[in-house]
Amino acid sequence: MAVAMALLGAWAWCAPDAEGTFRLRVGPFFEYGSREGRGMTRLAVRPLFAWEEDRRNPEDRDFELVWPLSHFGWRGDAYHWRIVMMFWNDEDRTGRTSRDYSLTIPPLWVHGRDAEEVYWGLFPIWGRMPKFLMLEDFRWGLFPLWLHYRTGGTQGVARDYILWPFFSLKHDDDASRWGLWPLYGTKQERERDSRYVLWPFWNDQTFHAPNHHGRAWMLWPVMERIDADTEQGWGLLPPLFRRSETVDGAYLLRCPWPLFERYRDDRESTWRAWRFWGMTHRGTRDGWWFLHPIMVSQRQKTESQFVRHFRVWPFYVDEETIAYDARGGARTQKWHFRVWPFFASDYHEDNGLRRRALALFPIRDVPAVERNWAPFWTFYTATQEPGADVVRHELLWGLIWWTTRPEEETP
Repeated sequence: MAVAMALLGAWAWCAPDAEGTFRLRVGPFFEYGSREGRGMTRLAVRPLFAWEEDRRNPEDRDFELVWPLSHFGWRGDAYHWRIVMMFWNDEDRTGRTSRDYSLTIPPLWVHGRDAEEVYWGLFPIWGRMPKFLMLEDFRWGLFPLWLHYRTGGTQGVARDYILWPFFSLKHDDDASRWGLWPLYGTKQERERDSRYVLWPFWNDQTFHAPNHHGRAWMLWPVMERIDADTEQGWGLLPPLFRRSETVDGAYLLRCPWPLFERYRDDRESTWRAWRFWGMTHRGTRDGWWFLHPIMVSQRQKTESQFVRHFRVWPFYVDEETIAYDARGGARTQKWHFRVWPFFASDYHEDNGLRRRALALFPIRDVPAVERNWAPFWTFYTATQEPGADVVRHELLWGLIWWTTRPEEETP
């Protein structure tokens, strides 16, 4: 017991952090932080719970209890929580600007209120769910007997299904559609008419836009053809082999897809060998990849900014953004460097410098991980606040600390 108390005392450090801030820590297990004029900013007893508060406008507060089992968050007047797979969201607790709320237990139950009505849903019996996935509105009755959805935005459409996915009917301002899938279906739009027969074996389209007339068809898996005044093309064993060219110089060749693809137009030039290898140039942006998305390199330079990105996920990441002023002077806006799982360094001109070792979690900037779990494996940190002239280093959760002058040439 005496040894344990001695170790606990050695790990308990109560020292000033950045100017105007204060932290008390007991190893990775306990942390209390405060900021002058703002009161408590963080309280954590890991891995049981963590509380973090930022009294800016709007006020942000987060609380986790045995994360990832639960999370509670306040964003100004909005409030949300999650307990295992139960989700609650209240857009405005005061009710001044919004009365929207929702309680969801996916995939069975939903209940809430929006601008239209109080809604509920018990899947698959009956219900309505707004803002579901990428849909504006989603309704069902004895699914798959009846299903209705409506997409959002200026190009939003609505569609009804009976015995989904076999019979569908859609109407909007500039298009109508109905189908008895997979036997026959038709779609009429402002600039084209489409049809399928015994899908996917026969598909055809007729174009009647002011600047785009012609026809396209596909007899799967034998052949496809497009014959229009703006584009000519053909394909064999679709979608494996295709060649097309437009009047404005765009060119596409697939032989076979997805193993090889070549595309070019007046702004872009791309070579692609599926996920194995590729290279592209589009405007001011150049890049290549190998075994995408594992190894990726991108560069983009404009008159005001230079951005480079290189990663071999999850083991190595090097990103930098440099801004240029009117006289051509350069300054680093942000920089991220990571050698997983050993070391990570981040710099942002508004937030300062942050370095750490170890960096076990392969995804960066997950606040709940930083509050609840990252301190267990973060043995070393280095921080520099914006405008400060020293870098503060801490080893073993503040047991050993020292300061150095920042390197002038590197953030």
